[in-house]
Amino acid sequence: MATVVVLVNGARAKARELADEVVPWLSARGHDGRVLQLADANRAAGQVPAGDLSGADLSGADLAVSLGGDGTFLRLVPLAYAAGVPVLGVNFGRLGYLLEVEPARLWEALTRALDGEVTLEHRTVLSVTVDGELTPAAGDDRSLFGDDGRRWWVALNEMVTEKTVPGHMVQLSTAIDGQRCLSYKADGVLVATPTGSTAYNLSAGGPVVAPSLRAMVLTPVAPHLSIDRSLVLPPDQVVTVTVDPPRPAVLVIDGREVGRLSPGAEVMCRVAAEPVRFVSLGERGFAGLLRTTLAPGC
Repeated sequence: MATVVVLVNGARAKARELADEVVPWLSARGHDGRVLQLADANRAAGQVPAGDLSGADLSGADLAVSLGGDGTFLRLVPLAYAAGVPVLGVNFGRLGYLLEVEPARLWEALTRALDGEVTLEHRTVLSVTVDGELTPAAGDDRSLFGDDGRRWWVALNEMVTEKTVPGHMVQLSTAIDGQRCLSYKADGVLVATPTGSTAYNLSAGGPVVAPSLRAMVLTPVAPHLSIDRSLVLPPDQVVTVTVDPPRPAVLVIDGREVGRLSPGAEVMCRVAAEPVRFVSLGERGFAGLLRTTLAPGC
């Protein structure tokens, strides 16, 4: 008997309808299922989900399933990572770059996953910590706590330290393994995973990195009078981004604002000790994924 936890974007009617069928389907096959919903069922389609997952816990689950778009999947990853649970993404969004399974194939994917007939892809995630003053943003807290009691965040795509004042750049200094590196006056600086190299990093001019690699990509966002090239770094290094005076910055992880950083605050990024596991049917290679999702006309 397996336990499956399903996170559904309640703003999508078809996702809600499918979620309603999951628990009976699992029960009929001797498995347990439970559903977490991001948004009120009355929420209009297209609105940003506002469900609070701060208290959600996937302990004891054998599989986590996301019914929504890439944003819903990104909400599920920290929970699944903390519990060591593999994640299956079902695409109800527009792009679905992170999601291999279309809604019509959910039952096939679940059957294969529960029978152990799928591939588990190990994807690098970042461990992000902060030293200095961080004023938390409103909304659910996606942070985790390490064995030493220190708060940290999981980033599947990227960490971004960016400006807060429209029309004004923020000053940021970087260091690698404690050694001072480049300083920027820019809209921001991001550190991306290989999986996230095709997200904000790509828009900022960074390189595409195969998602199977363990690495980090440091990319400045619209730098002024500075080197605008990315740095591709090995997994055993630590990148520190320091907010220099006079302006504050904002910390954004996987598209969600974590909080405001005061001048002097430091954000540390490193490859986390363990990867997150994606459930894959093994039918979508990296080259084909790029062609069909990011360059469909090619």
